Amino acid sequence: MASIKDAYQSTIGESFTGLKLILWAIPLFWFREWIFADKPNIALISTVGAAFLILISGFLVEISYNTIAKNSEIVPGANFLSMGFNGFLGLLATGVYAAICYFGANFACGFVKTGDAAIDMTLEIMIWFIFLGFAFAGYIIFIRRLNVFEAYNPIKFMKAYPEAFLSGAFLVVKLAIINAILVGFISYLFWLFLGFDNYLIKFIWCITIMYNLVIGANYLAQLSEEIFAFEERLNERN
Repeated sequence: MASIKDAYQSTIGESFTGLKLILWAIPLFWFREWIFADKPNIALISTVGAAFLILISGFLVEISYNTIAKNSEIVPGANFLSMGFNGFLGLLATGVYAAICYFGANFACGFVKTGDAAIDMTLEIMIWFIFLGFAFAGYIIFIRRLNVFEAYNPIKFMKAYPEAFLSGAFLVVKLAIINAILVGFISYLFWLFLGFDNYLIKFIWCITIMYNLVIGANYLAQLSEEIFAFEERLNERN
């Protein structure tokens, strides 16, 4: 069974992973500063943002692929050419699913009008989880062989979606709780004594984002193994 604890031990517990996360958090931090600048340079933000999105996608894809392949190093180094290529493929493989998730969830949420704010919020969260399962399913299919066309195989999608929906929702909720407890407490201390207008807490938030992405990539790789590994080995024997 996919485990967040195993994801933590096999990634964060690896040598130099902490340093790698810090290095990835640096461009994320500066990108955030550019976005919230008084006069943001839209052209620069768009160009750098697109490049960083491709690289970070490749970084996560390689983490997932290394987990499935059981490579000795799960969190990759700074092979930006490989990351760029795999990131581009990853975006192609999940782009349609991500679009369905975003537009479908927003469209469906538009019909949620019960008159009770708490019920509306609960229903909207459930709708987002249902559509988020589309993106998770496409991703866990793609990372097995890094094949874009295979990610849109309807038979594999139907097989992957139920687990992608349930386990993906569990992953998001579990990470949200962990972050609320740990990062929330640290953020509260900063707000109490130093305020949020300082670079350190903003950098901590960026490291936290990278931490969550790495854990999520490993967790989804474990989930992919659970869904497809047995059948693939059986087919290979036959």
